[in-house]
Amino acid sequence: MNFLTQFNTISLLVIYGFSILLVLVSLAVGNFFGRRAARNGKVGEMSIGGAVAATLGLLAFMLAFTFNMTADRFNQRKALLLNEVNAMATTYLRADLLLPDEGRRVRALIAEYADLRDIDPLNVSDFDERIARSAEIHNELWQIVAQLSAAGYDGERLRGFYDILNQVIDFHTSRLYVGTFYKIPPPIWAALYALTALAMFGIGFQLGVGRRGSPQVALALALAFSVVIVLIADLDRAYEGVLIVDQTPMSELNARLAAAERMRRQANKQ
Repeated sequence: MNFLTQFNTISLLVIYGFSILLVLVSLAVGNFFGRRAARNGKVGEMSIGGAVAATLGLLAFMLAFTFNMTADRFNQRKALLLNEVNAMATTYLRADLLLPDEGRRVRALIAEYADLRDIDPLNVSDFDERIARSAEIHNELWQIVAQLSAAGYDGERLRGFYDILNQVIDFHTSRLYVGTFYKIPPPIWAALYALTALAMFGIGFQLGVGRRGSPQVALALALAFSVVIVLIADLDRAYEGVLIVDQTPMSELNARLAAAERMRRQANKQ
């Protein structure tokens, strides 16, 4: 089971190569045993057609189920990104509800936070540092709220600010877990590969019984099934591959807040 638990750390190219190899080997082994059974006269081609069709049906169901699972999570990652961007932008604006000094501090922290959240999914070498600093900013923002509350600041104005701040913190947690920790469970990967091997073995066996099959067809079948499997694996990963969530909304917010902070600093100097 250790291999399965480490599956999400394996390169997509390795997964693609392994999938091709699994399909080709399963076809070859099935073809070998099918030809041997035909020579011995132990089986007819029609007797295994139903079993092969049933196995292929189960494989198709498993592929569709797994693809839908990871596609839903991919869409969830996109929605969470947009929700977080909107919450951060609103928090920056609602800093005006606070006292001037606290408002300036909040705006500076949110601008820094946007820069931390504006990452390249394919280059996350400083991911842990960004997450740690994000948590520190959450605490600093909440301390501002706590201090204003203790000082008896206007409750309605303060509530208007901390309600949206809570959403920023909640979306951080949701994005972190959905994007980083929630993956296709290892048993599903095991079942998917097991069904693939069995289905390809059955196809190879049926071709062997009929003394048919060609390397070109086998290779095409291997490539087709492997593309679907690696596509599922790609969708399941937030920080690898070609199917990643577009970070443009966060990048644009980061640029807007950075420009706004520069303008505020220049205005204060005058």
